[in-house]
Amino acid sequence: MPRTILLADDHEDNRLALLTVLEREGYRTLGAANGQQAVDAAREHMPDLILMDLAMPVMDGRQAMQQLRADKRTAGIPIIVLTAMALTVDRDRMVAEGFDGLLIKPCMPPHLVSEVRRVVGPPE
Repeated sequence: MPRTILLADDHEDNRLALLTVLEREGYRTLGAANGQQAVDAAREHMPDLILMDLAMPVMDGRQAMQQLRADKRTAGIPIIVLTAMALTVDRDRMVAEGFDGLLIKPCMPPHLVSEVRRVVGPPE
């Protein structure tokens, strides 16, 4: 069974484009438009990896990550920050907060795939 990647981003065009890249690589994908949807989807589907935008409505990426880390069922799922705030986001700080990596948007497909493979390996 292919590895499952959950991508949480409130910008539908960005979310669909990145999900398409991952699907073409052979990953199973799930999308969420806000942090609460991401938490709910993670608890229901137990993905292998979560790509999490920081600035989202309803619940932001930090709050969603904190909820997932506090739940023993989802605490071990790797979560990579996906953000356009490159100037205000420090990779080391994000890792110290509990994230497992950082991708800066716009994210080129080869970079996205490389980071996903680094964390979870090939699709199957």
